[in-house]
Amino acid sequence: MKSMHFKFPTKQQEFIWQRRRQEIAPSVIAQELDVSRALVSKAQRIAEDRIEKILLYTASANRIKVQHISPRYGFAVGHSPANKSKTYIVYSPTLGTQVWSTHEGDCANCNEKSVCEGILNTLATEWALPIPSDLPPTDAVEKLFITLMRRLKWIE
Repeated sequence: MKSMHFKFPTKQQEFIWQRRRQEIAPSVIAQELDVSRALVSKAQRIAEDRIEKILLYTASANRIKVQHISPRYGFAVGHSPANKSKTYIVYSPTLGTQVWSTHEGDCANCNEKSVCEGILNTLATEWALPIPSDLPPTDAVEKLFITLMRRLKWIE
């Protein structure tokens, strides 16, 4: 397997990346940070390049075949032959890199339920997407990721 090297975005690049994802204009971000608009654009490009490499590395390390990738949202969708399931890879400044596989879970009896709910709420907040609170995490994650894939026009 080919060695892959990557760097995480700096705090400033991550901040700019998050603000751009929120549809904040580069000129506004430049004013907030007291930097040039060109620096904001360059930082955005670098952050997205680094995030793409992180997503691809995570896919490679987990033997996931990537079908769609969005460095702007820190999100990739693929297939895991080992698990025979659709798999999602997420980059979050708050949570780091997460890998989610579709599965039928028994969330009510799972020790990790509160962990999953916390992660899903963080992602929903970062993406400014609604998340149903009345669903178990295995169903809520599907709704959240389907909503994001619609936003990205990967599905209708």
